Amino acid sequence: MNFIKEFDNIITEDSFIISIRFNRQSKKFILQQKSVIDIDKVYRLIINSVKKLNNQDINIDIKELKGKLQGLYRIRKGDLRIIFRYYKGEIHIVNIEKMDFRGDVY
Repeated sequence: MNFIKEFDNIITEDSFIISIRFNRQSKKFILQQKSVIDIDKVYRLIINSVKKLNNQDINIDIKELKGKLQGLYRIRKGDLRIIFRYYKGEIHIVNIEKMDFRGDVY
Protein backbone atom coordinates (compact mmCIF):
# COMPACT_ATOMS: atom_id res chain seq x y z
CA MET A 1 0.00 0.00 0.00
CA ASN A 2 1.32 3.41 -0.93
CA PHE A 3 0.22 6.28 1.32
CA ILE A 4 0.49 9.86 0.23
CA LYS A 5 2.33 11.83 2.89
CA GLU A 6 -0.58 14.19 3.31
CA PHE A 7 -3.06 13.84 6.12
CA ASP A 8 -6.58 13.58 4.71
CA ASN A 9 -6.91 10.75 2.23
CA ILE A 10 -9.31 8.40 0.56
CA ILE A 11 -7.93 4.88 0.71
CA THR A 12 -9.11 1.76 -1.06
CA GLU A 13 -8.42 -1.38 0.94
CA ASP A 14 -9.89 -4.78 0.02
CA SER A 15 -13.57 -4.00 -0.64
CA PHE A 16 -13.58 -0.82 1.48
CA ILE A 17 -13.29 2.80 0.45
CA ILE A 18 -12.25 4.76 3.52
CA SER A 19 -12.16 8.54 3.82
CA ILE A 20 -9.84 9.57 6.65
CA ARG A 21 -9.95 13.13 7.97
CA PHE A 22 -7.72 14.50 10.71
CA ASN A 23 -8.68 17.50 12.82
CA ARG A 24 -6.17 20.27 13.50
CA GLN A 25 -5.09 18.92 16.91
CA SER A 26 -4.34 15.47 15.47
CA LYS A 27 -2.30 16.90 12.59
CA LYS A 28 -0.32 19.04 15.00
CA PHE A 29 0.29 16.07 17.32
CA ILE A 30 1.66 13.93 14.47
CA LEU A 31 3.92 16.73 13.23
CA GLN A 32 5.29 17.30 16.74
CA GLN A 33 5.89 13.57 17.30
CA LYS A 34 7.43 12.74 13.91
CA SER A 35 10.28 10.79 15.48
CA VAL A 36 7.85 8.60 17.47
CA ILE A 37 4.75 8.32 15.26
CA ASP A 38 4.75 7.23 11.64
CA ILE A 39 1.72 8.40 9.63
CA ASP A 40 1.68 5.11 7.70
CA LYS A 41 1.23 3.20 10.98
CA VAL A 42 -1.63 5.52 11.93
CA TYR A 43 -3.32 4.81 8.58
CA ARG A 44 -2.82 1.06 9.10
CA LEU A 45 -4.42 1.28 12.58
CA ILE A 46 -7.41 3.15 11.16
CA ILE A 47 -7.85 0.72 8.26
CA ASN A 48 -7.68 -2.26 10.61
CA SER A 49 -10.20 -0.66 12.96
CA VAL A 50 -12.67 -0.18 10.07
CA LYS A 51 -12.21 -3.84 9.16
CA LYS A 52 -12.81 -4.86 12.80
CA LEU A 53 -15.95 -2.69 12.97
CA ASN A 54 -17.16 -4.53 9.86
CA ASN A 55 -16.81 -7.93 11.55
CA GLN A 56 -13.49 -9.01 10.09
CA ASP A 57 -11.20 -10.99 12.37
CA ILE A 58 -8.50 -8.38 13.00
CA ASN A 59 -6.35 -8.21 16.13
CA ILE A 60 -6.61 -4.56 17.18
CA ASP A 61 -7.53 -2.95 20.49
CA ILE A 62 -10.60 -0.88 19.66
CA LYS A 63 -13.41 0.11 22.00
CA GLU A 64 -16.63 2.08 21.72
CA LEU A 65 -16.61 4.88 24.30
CA LYS A 66 -19.39 5.69 26.75
CA GLY A 67 -20.70 8.67 28.67
CA LYS A 68 -19.94 12.11 27.27
CA LEU A 69 -17.79 10.47 24.56
CA GLN A 70 -20.60 8.19 23.36
CA GLY A 71 -20.55 7.68 19.61
CA LEU A 72 -16.75 7.76 19.47
CA TYR A 73 -14.28 4.90 19.28
CA ARG A 74 -10.81 4.50 20.77
CA ILE A 75 -7.80 2.74 19.29
CA ARG A 76 -5.06 1.80 21.73
CA LYS A 77 -1.56 0.98 20.51
CA GLY A 78 1.08 1.14 23.24
CA ASP A 79 0.89 4.63 24.78
CA LEU A 80 -0.84 6.09 21.71
CA ARG A 81 -4.60 6.69 21.77
CA ILE A 82 -6.67 7.67 18.74
CA ILE A 83 -10.23 8.85 19.30
CA PHE A 84 -12.38 8.83 16.19
CA ARG A 85 -15.93 9.04 14.89
CA TYR A 86 -16.96 6.39 12.36
CA TYR A 87 -19.69 6.59 9.72
CA LYS A 88 -20.55 3.44 7.80
CA GLY A 89 -21.85 3.79 4.28
CA GLU A 90 -20.78 3.19 0.72
CA ILE A 91 -17.68 5.14 1.68
CA HIS A 92 -16.57 4.54 5.25
CA ILE A 93 -15.76 7.88 6.87
CA VAL A 94 -13.35 8.16 9.78
CA ASN A 95 -12.97 11.54 11.46
CA ILE A 96 -10.00 11.63 13.83
CA GLU A 97 -11.22 13.70 16.79
CA LYS A 98 -8.15 13.49 19.01
CA MET A 99 -4.78 11.79 19.05
CA ASP A 100 -2.43 11.87 22.02
CA PHE A 101 -0.56 9.78 24.52
CA ARG A 102 -2.32 7.74 27.17
CA GLY A 103 -2.68 10.23 30.03
CA ASP A 104 -3.62 13.27 27.95
CA VAL A 105 -6.18 12.00 25.44
CA TYR A 106 -9.37 11.97 27.51
